[in-house]
Amino acid sequence: MDMSEAGRQLVDGRFELIAPLGAGGMGTVWRARDIALHRDVALKEVRPPDPAAAAAQPGLTEQLRERAIREARALARLAHPHVVTIHHIVEPAPGTDGHPWIVMELVKGGSLHDRLESGPMPVADVLRLGLDVLSALRAAHAEGVLHRDVKPANVLLRPDGSAVLTDFGIAALHDSTALTSTGVLIGSPEYIAPERARGEEGLAASDLWSLGMLLYVAAEGVHPLRRATTLATVVAVLDEPIPAPVRSGPLGPVLERLLVRDLSVRPDAAQLEQLLRDASAAPAAGAPSAPAAAPAPTVLGQYGPPGPQPGT
Repeated sequence: MDMSEAGRQLVDGRFELIAPLGAGGMGTVWRARDIALHRDVALKEVRPPDPAAAAAQPGLTEQLRERAIREARALARLAHPHVVTIHHIVEPAPGTDGHPWIVMELVKGGSLHDRLESGPMPVADVLRLGLDVLSALRAAHAEGVLHRDVKPANVLLRPDGSAVLTDFGIAALHDSTALTSTGVLIGSPEYIAPERARGEEGLAASDLWSLGMLLYVAAEGVHPLRRATTLATVVAVLDEPIPAPVRSGPLGPVLERLLVRDLSVRPDAAQLEQLLRDASAAPAAGAPSAPAAAPAPTVLGQYGPPGPQPGT
């Protein structure tokens, strides 16, 4: 790696690293400057943040490299306002111990995860968020790309409030070879769809479940199935009833229809879009939700919305 005139690291002789933006299991994302085009970009440095992790898992570095290429190819298929734009991929020279870099659009805003640290969002904002992310997923699905890790950390918010879906590193391409080992759970347990936890892959409906759980958390301010351990969370995703939303207003019925384990009754993307648009048009969607001074909460059924309550 070279050094720029300012004394910063220079990737591919062109991208000047400025500061890290965040790190995760696939590496570190940097804010960088493209000195050729005079613009700021985001660079994903694809390698384990912890060198001990690579040493403990033979083949991990190569798997991350393959996933980087997969992400680049997945994003290259998409040109959509709510999907992060990829500009370039820097691959290491054959026979070297280098690692790939993915050069992406720099979204000048924080993640949804960061936003939710300060509390739930107004229902109107959550509905807009849902439509944005859903449109990104529909574009991806139309190109044969399943995201498989829709969660708040993978949704960025532009200054105008619009959402951008990112991190397709574990995306499944319909015409590509699987990169994961048998028995390995890929995705974030609290946002994974129950059918995926049971080993059923390749379904666009699974991304919609994850979106539904994201919207639930954004509106309600709590995750209904997160438990103290990963195993307990997976068990809850598989079997435990979901508390009915209490502060989601017109979004509540949408969540009740979407977060069902029976795939035959879960709405598809077109149906979900109409449900979200109808909810957005409801008068109560125009103002922030307040916590409900509610009666004793009901719960969503394990395989569908609750039936009629006594006296209704």
